[in-house]
Amino acid sequence: MEQVQFKPISRIKTFLLIVLLTVLFLFNSGADLVYESCAFSLLVGYHFFTDLRFSGDQIRSAGLMLPHLAVYLSLCTLVVWVTTEDAESAYWVIYLLPIAVAAANLSLKATLATCSVATLLFASLVPHRLYSDPTARREELPELMVFALTFFLVGVLIQSFSEQHRRQLEVEVQLNEKLHRQKTEQEESLARLEKAEETLRRRERLAALGEMAAGIAHEIRNPLGVVTSSVQLLESRLPDLKDNQRRLLQIILEEIGRMNRLIGDFLRFSRPAQPHLVETDLAAFLRDRLDQIAPMAAEAGVEIRQELPGQPVPVWIDGELMQQAFLNLLLNALEASEKGDSLLVGLDLRNDQAVTAIRDSGGGIAAEDLPLIFNPFFTTKEGGTGLGLANAHRIIESHNGQLTVAANPDRGTTFTVKLPLQPPDQE
Repeated sequence: MEQVQFKPISRIKTFLLIVLLTVLFLFNSGADLVYESCAFSLLVGYHFFTDLRFSGDQIRSAGLMLPHLAVYLSLCTLVVWVTTEDAESAYWVIYLLPIAVAAANLSLKATLATCSVATLLFASLVPHRLYSDPTARREELPELMVFALTFFLVGVLIQSFSEQHRRQLEVEVQLNEKLHRQKTEQEESLARLEKAEETLRRRERLAALGEMAAGIAHEIRNPLGVVTSSVQLLESRLPDLKDNQRRLLQIILEEIGRMNRLIGDFLRFSRPAQPHLVETDLAAFLRDRLDQIAPMAAEAGVEIRQELPGQPVPVWIDGELMQQAFLNLLLNALEASEKGDSLLVGLDLRNDQAVTAIRDSGGGIAAEDLPLIFNPFFTTKEGGTGLGLANAHRIIESHNGQLTVAANPDRGTTFTVKLPLQPPDQE
């Protein structure tokens, strides 16, 4: 703001000084020129040191504006004094410099006070004969009054322009701040809308998947049961089967089992998760889940580390559903890890939420796959159904919680589960 109004005023004052200094050297000579040059040099040096080095805001914020004007007025008075002879000084216009400074940086009252001081200082330097001689007084006083009126007129005009400019800039600053706030709010609204749309799309996919699973489950499971019984019966009635024949029968049974597991995943999606909420110590719940996977972790050579609080962390969850969700996340982390990796499970409290972080140091998930990781049927595992993480996401959302995933800065992936601490409303 200061830079816009400071530069033009600086140019005006610099131009005035150059013009006056030129007039001084053109029309003066002798000993008077030495004194006048010294006075002008002091004024010019102070002008360049202050106006070109410091802005009005800097001087004002340092509390030095009034001393600055006092020095300016004193130096101007010195110039007028050394150039005053039988008549008033022809360099009265030099007082417009401190008046311009006051008008550009201070209020109207302070500007009028500066004009008054400049007028009094100039009047005190007018030769006394102009006041005592009636003829001179009649001729010179109107001219002196014009000088004084010029001081006030210039000061008021500059102050009015500067005040208008300051107000306009303040309005622009407020408008820019308002636009910035609106832009931020719009970006936040768009982010919430995108999140809501993604949630809606995921729920639509789950609803369609549930309908499909309910329709095909009974149609497939019964024939599979017949095929399984037939294979087992065939194996029992033909004891002389060759090894390769017996192996083929085992492959049939394994594939039937895999199809049964896939159908089971479908059926879990077809049944909406309606959790029966019970107050549960989440810290103890997580310890039990870690005990469940401890043998598998030891066999895989993965170290399990836990950062769980010693005191209870009560949350309202359906133990059976939440066990399914957490085991899915833990087993997924184990499968992503290799021998020598570690699996860290931490729990802390943030903003009325219990926040569980499951962090592995495995190979991680590709950045382009992270937004798709909770979509049904999306999987990067060979033989995977792509329903495990989607099911865990649905279960946690049914508890009014959140499940998110992020790549670690160094290596691996972190799944974060946020569950509310407050009990559900009793209606």
